[in-house]
Amino acid sequence: MHSQCSWPMSGDLSLQTKRDGRDFIIPLAPPIFVTPDNCVDISAFIRSRENAFSVVQQSDMSDYMFILHAHHPTPVQLSHLASYRKRHEEWVKITHAFCTSEPTESLWKRSQSRS
Repeated sequence: MHSQCSWPMSGDLSLQTKRDGRDFIIPLAPPIFVTPDNCVDISAFIRSRENAFSVVQQSDMSDYMFILHAHHPTPVQLSHLASYRKRHEEWVKITHAFCTSEPTESLWKRSQSRS
C-alpha cells in the first residue's frame, strides 16, 4: 500500500471509540501518532467481534476523504515493528542486568579467604 495521506490541521476532526469499556478520543486534525506511511493505526482499539467508532468533524472536511482500510502490515510498518522489538529486547537485557542478585557470601570474606 502506497499512501499519500495528508491531514487537516484545524483541530476539528477526531475519532471516537472504546477500548476495554473506556471512551477514547483520538485527534485526527492533525493526528498525534501516525504510522511510517503517515496513516493512523487504530489496531490497538480493534477487538474480535464487534467494533464501533465514529469520525467526528466539527467543520467542513469536504476536501478530504476518510477511508478505513484493513490490510496486512506494509513493509515499512514491519520494519518499524522489527526496530521497536529490537530496542525492547535490548532494554529488557539491560534492565535484567541490573536485577541480578548479589552473592549471598560476603565479598569481604571471599577476598580474605583467597589471601
